[in-house]
Amino acid sequence: MAPLLQSRILACMAVFCWLMLFYSQANIIIVASAIAFLTYPVFKKLSQKLNIWIAVGIYYACLALIIIIPVILITVLVTPQAVNGYKTILLWIDNGLQLPPEWQHYIDLAYEWLREIPGFQSSTAEMSAAIKRTVTTFFQVLLTGSLSFAGSTINIVMQIFLIVFLSGLLVVYAPTCRKLAVRVSTLPEECVNRFIIALQSAVRSIFLGIFFVAFVQGVLTGIGFFIFGVKDAAFWGLLAIICAVIPIVGTALVWVPIALTVWVGGSLYSALGIVAWGMIVVAGADNFLRPYCLQTGIRTSIIVLFFSIICSIIAFGPIGLILGPILVALGIQAVAESDYLLKKSAEKE
Repeated sequence: MAPLLQSRILACMAVFCWLMLFYSQANIIIVASAIAFLTYPVFKKLSQKLNIWIAVGIYYACLALIIIIPVILITVLVTPQAVNGYKTILLWIDNGLQLPPEWQHYIDLAYEWLREIPGFQSSTAEMSAAIKRTVTTFFQVLLTGSLSFAGSTINIVMQIFLIVFLSGLLVVYAPTCRKLAVRVSTLPEECVNRFIIALQSAVRSIFLGIFFVAFVQGVLTGIGFFIFGVKDAAFWGLLAIICAVIPIVGTALVWVPIALTVWVGGSLYSALGIVAWGMIVVAGADNFLRPYCLQTGIRTSIIVLFFSIICSIIAFGPIGLILGPILVALGIQAVAESDYLLKKSAEKE
């Protein structure tokens, strides 16, 4: 057997062993790999100037701080507001979900309009009861989900620890991973290097275009709520950060219901201000920043990237936010390398 074939078989065996070890944690591997691609240049500079163990220690410390500092800020700023909101919901449920007078007024208006429809047989009491049942079911699901989330905190902490640990492991063994990629794929080393550069650019664009833009939108949403007098603005801003990564609807899942609530509460101008702020400032930041950040590192149209994110979310779940653009970047680079290899072969002939 030829030595090159033997080397490739052994390289494939090494990759297979690692895949078997972590196959049940595919999402964690994808996130850790993305972080490793993003942070490897920093680690490379550290390892060139410092002892390898000191460089690894600094890398892990910085990565941990990047995760811990936002958690501390959320705990200090948002948790008190979230607890107040939780108590308010429980108190409202204990009081039988009594609807505000303003809500009842609009129910009466809706009933007067519906009563003109032939065959409509209902009453305002029945409509109020239906609304109460719907709201009760919604908040029961919300509270149950919150308790489940709190109960899985240990699991979340373990997953974060595993992501941080694997990210450090990948940047330390990045030269070995690159060597295995060359041997398994049998591609020229220069092609593999270009694939790595393309992945680094794609991951940087994903983190800027999706997660950084979501953070900016959440902050702007919270500022808008604070300006227009919405209580617990920091809590709603945090919720907007989470919703901002959802394609199409995004932060509208937060500011539209809040605007309706403010309007029903009698503050029409504040509600209009929230809608204007959401449509012009928050959505404007999304429309300007997201395409710019994503297209900086992935050479394709924003429409292709948009549909790749939607399709990958449907296929792979939330991890599709990262995986979709990465697959697009890999496909584009694969076409470019195919053209390069054919051109190089034709030149030799």
